[in-house]
Amino acid sequence: MDNDKLKHNLTSGNQWMRLLYMVLFFFLLELAAFVMLAVVVLQFLFSIISGGANDNLRRLGDQIASYIFQTLQFLIYNTEEKPFPFSEWPESDVEDLSRYESAEEVDGEVVTEDEEVEEAIELSADEAEEEAAEKETAASGKSSGGKKSSTSKKTTEDESDTKE
Repeated sequence: MDNDKLKHNLTSGNQWMRLLYMVLFFFLLELAAFVMLAVVVLQFLFSIISGGANDNLRRLGDQIASYIFQTLQFLIYNTEEKPFPFSEWPESDVEDLSRYESAEEVDGEVVTEDEEVEEAIELSADEAEEEAAEKETAASGKSSGGKKSSTSKKTTEDESDTKE
């Protein structure tokens, strides 16, 4: 890099103006992170009290997440477009929030509908295995009557051999 190019970059008003914008957006990013934390806590409290998530808080959280993304893109030089307040506030990409599932508690464990289906499948497989094991035990109990006496004879013969 030659000295003329360096001197031009150092004296360029655009670079210094961008630095001022970057400092401003850094503080706005910190503020957005604080608001996002508040949304997270409020959403958690709302779900504890009402049993489900609040769609308005979901939408606000989505908008703040978009704003944080736009701000980071500007700060790392991936875009020259300045985020809010120099452009419009980002709208939520998700129009219908009903497709998001709320978690529900089952036996002290938080599960979603998909997990409930998997659990039901596992339970039915376990029940089938238990029935098969019970049938096997019943069948072996009937046939073990003759085997028991022969094994008991064998053990007494083995014991007498070890004594001699």
